[in-house]
Amino acid sequence: MADGISSNNPLIDQLGIEKKQREAAKNKDSLGQDDFLKLMIAQMQNQSPLEPEANGEFLGQMAQFSTVSGLDKMQQSLDTLTNSLVSNQALEASSMVGRFVRVPGDTSYLPEGEGDRFFGAVELDQSTSNMKFEIVSNGEVIKSIGKGQQAEGVVEFAWDGTNNQGEMMPPGEYKVRAVANFAGETTSLATMVVAPVESVTLGRNGEQMKLNIVGVGSRNMADVREIMS
Repeated sequence: MADGISSNNPLIDQLGIEKKQREAAKNKDSLGQDDFLKLMIAQMQNQSPLEPEANGEFLGQMAQFSTVSGLDKMQQSLDTLTNSLVSNQALEASSMVGRFVRVPGDTSYLPEGEGDRFFGAVELDQSTSNMKFEIVSNGEVIKSIGKGQQAEGVVEFAWDGTNNQGEMMPPGEYKVRAVANFAGETTSLATMVVAPVESVTLGRNGEQMKLNIVGVGSRNMADVREIMS
């Protein structure tokens, strides 16, 4: 009796072939364009003249391939569009750095210097008999800026950095608040601040572009009420 099965046994050869076929199938589980065309041509060449394949079947196969090919092209177009949008966003971002923007908020930064350099505003939805802005530091009002009677619309203010005693305040962050009189009743108003854009963070994965504003923080482009020079 032989010690083992001979390597010349046809069954061993067949098993080896089947193993290679399974490995090949694992390595290539999808057809490319060339593979599809080769298979279709081979199918046409080897079909029985007495029982040819129906035109509808060929058209169905071609339609399936066209759909896959079309999806690939669509994905390429979307990738190109995405890259273009990112480039446009970067261009828009570069133009924003250094420009002043007006955004909702109650905190801004007083820089060094002289003259008006701290700005803000409110938007009135009706006229008021009297209103004022107040600059606040450490919870205390250090400067009151009266605006008197105002009509409906945007009312702006500018602060030169001095307190109510005329003393110059140091550079830093300060808060602003606004109150107005409507029909004899004093009401607090939502404020806006004006400050320069220090840098821009480009959006990723569908996020909006962020403006990093001095003394204000990070804001969406949609928060901007006005862009100034």
